Amino acid sequence: LWHAGVDAVGGEASVRAALAAGDIDAPDRIVAVGKAATAMARAAALKWPNVPCLIVTKYHHAEGAPAGAEVIEAAHPVPDAASVEGGQAGIKAVEACGSACHLLMLVSGGASSLVEVPEELLTLDDLRRETEDLLASGIAIGDMNTHRTARSQVKGGKLLARFKGQRVTTLAISDVEGDSLATIGSGIGDAPPSAPFHFDPRIIAS
Repeated sequence: LWHAGVDAVGGEASVRAALAAGDIDAPDRIVAVGKAATAMARAAALKWPNVPCLIVTKYHHAEGAPAGAEVIEAAHPVPDAASVEGGQAGIKAVEACGSACHLLMLVSGGASSLVEVPEELLTLDDLRRETEDLLASGIAIGDMNTHRTARSQVKGGKLLARFKGQRVTTLAISDVEGDSLATIGSGIGDAPPSAPFHFDPRIIAS
């Protein structure tokens, strides 16, 4: 029963079930971030095999990535240089979207450390030290993510603030109490206030 429950909310199964509803149009680009990013992207690629796809996931979690996908593995729970590479790749992917683009964001837990671009004047060493201190303090995840968002160029809707396309669909697997998209991955798949595009956020498992 335990394994059945875990499998039911797994990355591939959750995305496959969400897409089976048939109300999500084909995307022009896919960005998958988090510990379940590879599995989530695999389900999307089965339906849309030729769509450009970026996957940023934890080290040793990239097995089974769709053919042709750009894959970056980074550190969790404390960000490293590869996390910044993942964040910069995310910015590049979002900014590459044209005016008619439909972007599919696939988000799962762990994205907070895996995808990062620190605010100006903040070094990666600063960010690592602050993250380690926050983790050691026992602070609530919501408060931790509020701090992370303030120090980041991609969290809290800042990544999608760079999107100039027509539509974003975010499918998220929640690992936080309350299932708030603003908290999952520190809001990496959330839209900024008054987003100038159509935004369709969905929590597909928790």
